Amino acid sequence: MDVSMHVRTVVCAYSREELPTSWLQVFRRFERAFEKAKLDVRVRLDPLEDLPDDFEILVVPARLRRRADELAQRARVVPVSRETAAGAAGALIAEIERGDALRADALRSEAPRAVHVRGMREL
Repeated sequence: MDVSMHVRTVVCAYSREELPTSWLQVFRRFERAFEKAKLDVRVRLDPLEDLPDDFEILVVPARLRRRADELAQRARVVPVSRETAAGAAGALIAEIERGDALRADALRSEAPRAVHVRGMREL
C-alpha cells in the first residue's frame, strides 16, 4: 500500500482580515523554492476562509494553526513565520525528493512556464 501523498498544490493561507507584507514574502519564498527544485507543484496565496477544493500542503502563520487544522481535512498543515519559511520550504522539498511520505512530479521541460516580467526585463 502506497502511503505517500502526491503533492500538486501548496497553499500559503492568510486571514482575510489581514494580509501582512511579511506573508507575501513567505509565499514568494515557497514559490521560488518549488520553481528552483523544478517540481510540478503549484504554490497559491489564498485566504484561509476561501481555500481551494484540492491542495495537499497548507502553509499558515503559527497563530492560525488551530483554524488551519480544522479546515485542512487531509492536507498537511505547516506553520511558519517569515524567518522560518525558507527552512520549511527546503524541508518539504527534501521530503519530496526522498519520496517517503511526500512525492511530486518533476516539471516537464515542454510544459508552459510562468514568466515574471518587471518593466521590459524578464525576471
